[in-house]
Amino acid sequence: MSDFDLYQIGVVESPVSDRRLMSPQGVPAKVHLFSEYADGLYLIEENTHLWITGWLEDADRERLQIVRPNYRPTHRRRGIFGLRSTTRPNSLASTPARLLSVSGTTLEFEALDFIDGTPVVDVRRYAPTNDIVFSARGARDRYVLDKEDPTWLGELETEAGHFHGAITGGVIAGARLVQYIAIEWDILPKDPELRIAAGSDVQSAILIDAVQALTGATFGTGRLRAGSEPGIRFEYQKRRLTALPHPCVQAERENLRRRPFEELFILHEEE
Repeated sequence: MSDFDLYQIGVVESPVSDRRLMSPQGVPAKVHLFSEYADGLYLIEENTHLWITGWLEDADRERLQIVRPNYRPTHRRRGIFGLRSTTRPNSLASTPARLLSVSGTTLEFEALDFIDGTPVVDVRRYAPTNDIVFSARGARDRYVLDKEDPTWLGELETEAGHFHGAITGGVIAGARLVQYIAIEWDILPKDPELRIAAGSDVQSAILIDAVQALTGATFGTGRLRAGSEPGIRFEYQKRRLTALPHPCVQAERENLRRRPFEELFILHEEE
């Protein structure tokens, strides 16, 4: 086996220093590049998102399989190459992040899931042409058991926010709506039998973005269609439910995570 040269080019500054306390969605953080790499940042601010590759110094490099207790029992043991786990033979991890600002050799990001002091070994532009695969599916789209887990709701918010462009009140409410459907109907959002009718009212536009992102519904697959009535209509086998957002969905953001669900939507389910 050949030797590889790996150069540290910077370091992460994060308010989180314990990996066990890191949110799966990351936290606001900075990357400080070393001065000798300053020329590589020329015009980097023309990109809205970047890939950051870090070296996970405390990662387990021995195991090749781990158990995911929140998956269905028959799918809990998984090989690490099909996961985003820190456990891997080479302790490299890449994460995409929204670039907020550039000051000298310091890059400020909306969220990074690297802990404080993580060595950075690469910065690369996030390329929508090559990196976005809307139809992609992972194990969590098929086997998640605990749909009431706040961590899962956070993942839904992040996914919908990436599709819409930002995590707004409508995105948060849309994530909660999709979570509600998943729990009440005991399905996962990207179930191929779940169909969506997008309402004609402007107030539901961001909600529709969130719902489309999380369900993977498109006009081409026949799972998404334009509805003639306000609100968003969900159809699964013989079940039908229409959700109309209350005004607070457009006016608030943070409170939407704590509000009782019935204060977010008027629901009408057909018998």
